[in-house]
Amino acid sequence: MKKSLIATGAASLALAAMPVLGAFADVTDTVQITIKDACSVGGTTSTTGAGKTFTEADAKNGQTYSWDATSSEGGKLVVSCNDASGWNIKAVGSSEGSTKTSMKPTGSGTPIATGTATTGATSNWAFKVAGANAVAAYTSFSAIPATATKVATSAASASEETYYTGYQVYVSPTQQADTYTGMVTYTVAKGA
Repeated sequence: MKKSLIATGAASLALAAMPVLGAFADVTDTVQITIKDACSVGGTTSTTGAGKTFTEADAKNGQTYSWDATSSEGGKLVVSCNDASGWNIKAVGSSEGSTKTSMKPTGSGTPIATGTATTGATSNWAFKVAGANAVAAYTSFSAIPATATKVATSAASASEETYYTGYQVYVSPTQQADTYTGMVTYTVAKGA
């Protein structure tokens, strides 16, 4: 009698260890891709950091020269950004010398200060920005900023937008003959 009880117990244990018919096993694959936050800006040319060069080879005293912020006349900035906090474009004068916002002469002329004058005794140069999210204060000719200043901003988490830059130079009746050069640097960054 003891032998049959042990045999029955061993058979019950073997049946309990077998899988139940009708149950299915699952396999789950997981795929992950990480896209890093990135913002970039492209200029008028394909060269990194190179924008458009605006020239007037035959400027006359007492005249105002301008290049409008349009696709036909202006510089072009294409901003592409996928940061969840949006993006911004900042502008700053980057002319050579100690006064970064002035147009520098190549010879002995007096530098041309930034400003919006179009008449009078003082020469000035200015800039503006056009585009969907341009800051209103810079959509008309304005003084070149001495420190990095927001000129466009967007809260969109992923976007690509095109902006145009324009410039104006007033040559006073007494501005000395020379070639003058001024520069503005535009930087795109994450965060509106």
